[in-house]
Formats: sequence, C-alpha cells, structure tokens
Amino acid sequence: RKRLKQELRDANRHKDEFLATLGHELRNPLATLINGLQLIRLAGGGDAVEQARIMMDRQLTQLVRLVDDLMDVSRINQGKLELRKERLQLVAVLNNAVEISRPLIEQMGHELTVTLPKQPAVVEADLTRLAQVFSNLLNNAAKYSDRDGHIWLTAERQGSDVVVSVRDTGIGIAAEQLPRIFEMFSQVGRSLERSQGGVGIGLSLVKRLVEMHGGRVEAK
Repeated sequence: RKRLKQELRDANRHKDEFLATLGHELRNPLATLINGLQLIRLAGGGDAVEQARIMMDRQLTQLVRLVDDLMDVSRINQGKLELRKERLQLVAVLNNAVEISRPLIEQMGHELTVTLPKQPAVVEADLTRLAQVFSNLLNNAAKYSDRDGHIWLTAERQGSDVVVSVRDTGIGIAAEQLPRIFEMFSQVGRSLERSQGGVGIGLSLVKRLVEMHGGRVEAK
C-alpha cells in the first residue's frame, strides 16, 4: 500500500510538471505569432490580409487563454498560486469579467443582461482571479449557446454572502453529468468539446479559485 501511494504521488507530481512544461513550451511560439500579427497590422495589405489577421488574432486569444488556464491549474496543484486579496466592490470584479468576455459574446451575437445588487457589496478577493472565474463562466455560456442567444449575469446579497449566477439559453448539461463537470479534464461531450476548442479544465479552475476565496460553486 505504501509503494502504491508513493507511485500515485509521483504520478501526480509528474502530471503537474507536465502541465507546467506544456504551458511554458506553448507560450514561446505564441509570443512569436503575436509579434507577427503586429507586423501584419502595421504593414497593411488589403482585405484578405486583414481577414487572415482577424482570424489569427481570435485563435491566438483562445490559445493564450488555454495556456493560461493550464499554467494556473499547475500552479494551484503545486501550491504556488497566491491570491492578492483586497477589499473590493463586487461591481468592479464583474465589470472586469464582462470586459474580458464581451468580444466572444458579441462575436456569437448573444444578448447579455447584467443585474447588480441594489446595495454595495464588498468582497475580499483577488480582483484578477475572481474576475477570471466569472469570465470563464461567461465564456462557457457564450461558447455553448447557439448564435443570438441570451446570457444573464446576476449578483445579489443573501445575508453576509453574495451570490453570483450565470444563466444561458445554451445546450444544457445532462443531470447525471452535473456532479462531474468541475473535475479536472471533465468534458460534457467530447465531440462537442473538441468542436468548441475546450479541453475540460476551465470549470475545474473556476472551482479551485472559488474555493481559495472561501466560496463554493454549483451547476444546475
């Protein structure tokens, strides 16, 4: 039993090292591609070049987001991710998240309705990381809803807690899959997930970051 436990620990460590290495290895070519896009933008070259630039820009943004998520999961698993908490207005966090997600929401033609608490809500949080939580949820809502859908971002105070929900008119999730969707590498449907560019780490990252803030997350 001791030997098996040690092997499991070693396998887990190797997985974390793999994720960290993968993130760094992907980061280097991404930086080069981004610089190339800047050169195309400055050089001009007609409609065809502009369309190619827009497409590359969009795909690179997705790749950067994926790499960042991979690296964040690795840092959390190794205990290297530290939150820089401060007292913040929840509105500031949500506005930041919406700003990050708006390009994808608009690209998909969705309508976004934001409802904020009537009374100011102060949270002790890392602005960047908590905004990352909500932007991940908004991005998921945008990706897995047919074009011209509707997304609702709602925040309300409930006693000493604040509850934030993201609801959408998307494809939904089978009831039996709900308990598993926050697990690492969990995927609702692999063919669908691949078509949308997901690898099953976004919601796991959401859960870990929420718990590091002393909160909890659930799906319905």
